[in-house]
Amino acid sequence: MPRNLPGALPMQTRALPIGASAINIEARTVRVVFSTGAAVRRRRWTGWDATIPFDEILQVSSAAVDLTRLNLGGPVLDSHSMWSTGSQVGVVERAWIEGGEALAEIRFPPAGIDERADRMFGLVSEGIIRNVSVGYSIDQARVIEAEKKGDVEQRIVERWTPHEISFVTIPADARAQVRSGAGEDVTYPLTVTRAAAPTQEISMPGAAAAANGQTNDTTTSETRSAPVATPPAPAPSPAPAAQSPAAEDTSARAAEIVILAERHAMPAGWAAEQIRSNATLDAVRTIVLDAVAERSAGNQINNRVQVITDAGDTLRAAVQNAILHRANPQAVQLDDAARQWRGMRLLEMGRVYHEETTGERLRDTSSMELAGRLLGLGGGLSMRAGGMSTSDFPLLLANVASKRMRDAYGAAVQTWKPFSRQSNLPDFKERAVVALNGIPELKKIREGGEYTHAALGEGAEKYALATYGRKIAITRQTLINDDLGAFDRLPSLFARAAAELESDIVWGVLLKAHKMGDGKDLFHADHGNIGTAGDPDETTVNELELLMGQQVDAAGKPLNLPIKFLAVSRKHKLAALKLVSAITAAKTGDVNVYANSFDIIVEDRLYNKAGASPWFAITDPGRWDTIEYAYLEGEQGLYTEERIGFDVDGIEIKGRLDFAAKAIDFRGFGKNPGN
Repeated sequence: MPRNLPGALPMQTRALPIGASAINIEARTVRVVFSTGAAVRRRRWTGWDATIPFDEILQVSSAAVDLTRLNLGGPVLDSHSMWSTGSQVGVVERAWIEGGEALAEIRFPPAGIDERADRMFGLVSEGIIRNVSVGYSIDQARVIEAEKKGDVEQRIVERWTPHEISFVTIPADARAQVRSGAGEDVTYPLTVTRAAAPTQEISMPGAAAAANGQTNDTTTSETRSAPVATPPAPAPSPAPAAQSPAAEDTSARAAEIVILAERHAMPAGWAAEQIRSNATLDAVRTIVLDAVAERSAGNQINNRVQVITDAGDTLRAAVQNAILHRANPQAVQLDDAARQWRGMRLLEMGRVYHEETTGERLRDTSSMELAGRLLGLGGGLSMRAGGMSTSDFPLLLANVASKRMRDAYGAAVQTWKPFSRQSNLPDFKERAVVALNGIPELKKIREGGEYTHAALGEGAEKYALATYGRKIAITRQTLINDDLGAFDRLPSLFARAAAELESDIVWGVLLKAHKMGDGKDLFHADHGNIGTAGDPDETTVNELELLMGQQVDAAGKPLNLPIKFLAVSRKHKLAALKLVSAITAAKTGDVNVYANSFDIIVEDRLYNKAGASPWFAITDPGRWDTIEYAYLEGEQGLYTEERIGFDVDGIEIKGRLDFAAKAIDFRGFGKNPGN
């Protein structure tokens, strides 16, 4: 019977027992024989429901086995599970061939690093798990056809590559093959040589001979350099013939159809079907061209990026939205998907979510036990391969609190940002900012003269990041008491505290003794930036304007720095607003010369209940250096982290802020001590 040989085969497996003497408890190593080359009975499909048995025999020699993958640190898996790194329990330290056997030394990680690896090593050490199985691909095989009825075909694997070694409870069924994708076999290029006992040999390709109905024993060699793609199903019937099949040479037509089928990777049996149906070459070529075109269209690369969410993502988002809405209905709108969750208490919500995402029922648990299990605090809760508990409800709750925290932080009012400049830092080392002491002066260049180098000032202002932080907890009591404040008020206050800390630091630059690079305070008589105490009016503002106008660079040239902002407390707010308000004057003396000249910043930190409240004139930070603030690069603003609590029975959420601020130059500021 003619048959179609595959151009590639999926990964195979076979199993062998572990010898007890091969285990080293102290080194946590196991020496195994993963192949002896014994024959394994397998089956190949010849149709939808028909199979033919054959014996697969692995040749075990240095020439036959490619141990490169294993000797580069091949993975040791639990039952051929390739879906996650959590399935890897060890690594191949060394693989070699000795006495016609393929051996490997497997090393497990030190105790305590991986629970799954510790369990596997314990079971192997105690002799509970006694078998290993090797996953391999076939690179070259020689097929010996059955000579007489009752015999089975033999496939001698002359070159093969082990990919992984697995610990298994029961040796793999010889008929089974390990699947390696969502419904697809992983295939590898291979060379298949078909041989028979008779010495007859013909040069006709095996597929062409089969198509012509020849059943001679053949010896052919076929090499594939890539897996065979499955093209679209051909049309049920060929196109109308352009010429009569009787006019064509039957043998030549069959050979041409076979060549077309092989060249364009048409489905198995397709060529024979076209030959039996007397399809003309023109009709066959049309079908092949259509199949190739459709296949090419399906392989086109689409540059459009599409984000796909699964049912778990949708469910998780709905629960988070429901919790946030319950905690703050005015601030968070309820999504349609979250409506079914809005009437549930936190504990009930967690139970239903856990059951829907894991399938584990939690009906027969007390409130305290249920809260503990939902928060991942033990109680029989198993661990997934990523370190997460069977239910990701703890992560969901932490995300809700963290999101509320970040939202509240972003919404906080910070009045200092308009006159400051951001410059993030890569580390916590002291940063030196060279002061702009002057604008480099252009020099006249005579014919043939040289250009000279301009230099910035030598002064530098230095500062470094500091870390600030606290943590909050979501405990079992939080779930049992249905305490929604843990997801709204507490994170909001936490975030507000972070934003207020930033404001304290920046405004502290203006209000406290802030040393500059020259050793003097930011506001100092030698810096010429302090005016006469009083309310903001034409006289006092004009004084600060004159002081800022007298500021010069290192070369003694005026900087022409304008006043962009007036920063005042509520005590001086009314006077400042009047100063910049436009009025219709009846006479020249009543004209408001500062109408719409400045931006007014009202900051209550400038109010001094026990004494005078200062106010400040500040230039545009785009014109000259004022205050520079910085976060740690990559962690701008409030950064949150979550973990299952150790000090508390619940989830700990840590908020961290890496922040610093420094005045870079005194020339852009003017201070009035106030009254």
